[in-house]
Amino acid sequence: MIRLPILLTGVALLAACSATSDVADLAPTGWSVDSIPITIIRDDDPTGEPMLANPVGATRLSDGSIIVADRGLHSLRYFGANGEFLRAVGRKGLGPDEFGYMAETLRCGDSLYVEDIEQQSIFVYSLDGVRTRAPKVAEIHGQRSPYDSRCNANYVFVHNGWAQHDDKKIGRVRWTVPYWITTTDARTRADLGEHPGSERLVYEGGSEPHPLGRNPVLAIGRERVYIGTADSFAILAYSLDGVAIDTLRNSDADLRTTALDIERFKRFDTLGLTSREREHQVRLWTTVEFPTTVPAYDAMLVDAEDYVWIRRFPRGRDLDASWLIFSPDGDQVAALSLPSAMTVYEVGRDYILGLELSPADGEQSVRVYGLRRPNGSAALRTP
Repeated sequence: MIRLPILLTGVALLAACSATSDVADLAPTGWSVDSIPITIIRDDDPTGEPMLANPVGATRLSDGSIIVADRGLHSLRYFGANGEFLRAVGRKGLGPDEFGYMAETLRCGDSLYVEDIEQQSIFVYSLDGVRTRAPKVAEIHGQRSPYDSRCNANYVFVHNGWAQHDDKKIGRVRWTVPYWITTTDARTRADLGEHPGSERLVYEGGSEPHPLGRNPVLAIGRERVYIGTADSFAILAYSLDGVAIDTLRNSDADLRTTALDIERFKRFDTLGLTSREREHQVRLWTTVEFPTTVPAYDAMLVDAEDYVWIRRFPRGRDLDASWLIFSPDGDQVAALSLPSAMTVYEVGRDYILGLELSPADGEQSVRVYGLRRPNGSAALRTP
């Protein structure tokens, strides 16, 4: 559900033109990202105390402090603008302010929505770490079970569902699934029809995302909902009432899978894993036939100014990945090259917040980089 890429080797600004232009044809536009991070939160502090284990989301507050939702440490972890650990909210368990399995954490306006699969609950926290309520799951999901969800600042949610099927075909399978919009009053605001869902590897007893498979991406802004199935570079845009209003497009690259794409996937699929986990993944690779094409993109979000950011799927040995930026009206305005080993959690007016992985050893760190927009907004300064 929240999922929504770094080893920073330098940030190159590409450019922008029309919504159908290829990245290579773009001209400089004034968008840029600082190469030196403003804030760094590392795995461990000098005393060996774990700071991060398995982050599943993060958000930045107005004073520059950061909240990291950490599944591995079963807590919401607060850090200062300088990266210093301040406090933790939560611990492992099934009681008050305890978490079993954090599936996802969404920043919706001035609240954090934390889904705990083990407790089959969604917990709502204020930004200062106080649990305000625990709404029934149906209040958020609208009587359905979502595979993925996103929200905007006005507490409107978009979801896609799990595939409903009777007999499981062993191997690579992709079903169509429902997409819908809800509000926090247990009401389905709009049905968005059925579109392709996650490309799955099905085996006896279960399934998981297929290696190098296509997975849909979701995003929601103040007035629009976005759905991408990753089959080609096309993103469907809807009003919050479910009316189809636009398609964001860019020219398609050659998506045929190469040996370097498979090599890249295997390298990143085992980063930071234990030896037992790595052995499991290696055995899994021997049982699959990799898809003949890679996804057109693999991440999407809406920033604080309602611009849509879409990441082209990283290829081969490229250390950088191209993020295409579309205006709230659906016109492509820029493309930024960001390191491909970064999961971007949030883009504010003047910053980018994400989780970086070191390709060498899987070491992770949460980082904030200053963002400059063409309207003259200044980049952030190190506290």
